[in-house]
Amino acid sequence: MPRTARIKVKGEDAFYHVISRAVHKEFLMGDVEKEKLIQIIKKYAGLYLVKPIGYAAMSNHFHLLIKVENEARFTDEDIKKRVESFYGQPMYKKGKSIEEYREKLSDFSEYMKQVKQSFSWWYNRLHNQTGTFWSERFKSLLVESGEALLTCLAYIDLNPVRAGIVEKPETYRFSSFGYRHQTSNRDDILSFEGIEELMGYGSKSEAIGKYRNLLYAYGNLGSKKSSGTNLTGKHKVELSSRLRYLSDGVVIGSREFIMTAYAHFGGTIIRKKERKAHCTGISPGILSIRKLAV
Repeated sequence: MPRTARIKVKGEDAFYHVISRAVHKEFLMGDVEKEKLIQIIKKYAGLYLVKPIGYAAMSNHFHLLIKVENEARFTDEDIKKRVESFYGQPMYKKGKSIEEYREKLSDFSEYMKQVKQSFSWWYNRLHNQTGTFWSERFKSLLVESGEALLTCLAYIDLNPVRAGIVEKPETYRFSSFGYRHQTSNRDDILSFEGIEELMGYGSKSEAIGKYRNLLYAYGNLGSKKSSGTNLTGKHKVELSSRLRYLSDGVVIGSREFIMTAYAHFGGTIIRKKERKAHCTGISPGILSIRKLAV
């Protein structure tokens, strides 16, 4: 059976929540492996037209929230510099044209392929073994900027709390919020793009503080409230349990965003029986299309 094509937006910025699991869902990643995976995620973001928004490396899977930038904004010289800076050699030695690299670097499937393959090679060398590390194709969810994106980021950062690994999300160093909180995002590798308006335009430390307050409110973690953000009480959602709309979905966002996805991908990638837009419980205005078979 042929693989179902992925939803990939062209000609504009787009945000995706991607998830990949270890083979047989086995718990194969300890601290060393999680740290290496995060290093690889960040390393290849320097080559591909991808900006990490959030991540959580767990023992048997990982979550990654990314912005894929509109490749039309990058000149040929931009692409050339990106390739040569990453590989440390003239681009002509790589055997691909500017247009071939432009296509490759703007494709988040290629980015994920590189991340997963690089980690597998490293893992097999470390453990002196062969075979596949990952169990399946990664899942991907197209996410609208704004409230849907912010909720998705909070859902990812609360993963170690839901799993019972930590009580406070900032103490888990293999997540994006753990990194933001513990290092103040010292290398600026993580972005709040797509949610700046909701977070407010302040300093880096102010943005992290506001996000922490929101995260505690979303996770029902006690004393912290969602004050300091532009979200109201009616938008608050409980993220202390798993939400399939944020992990098994295809598209999530406003009704207008869903209709745009139908217009571009309906009848092909979005199958007819999956066209129903489901209420998510995140807020009255956030809907989802999700795979019915999972």
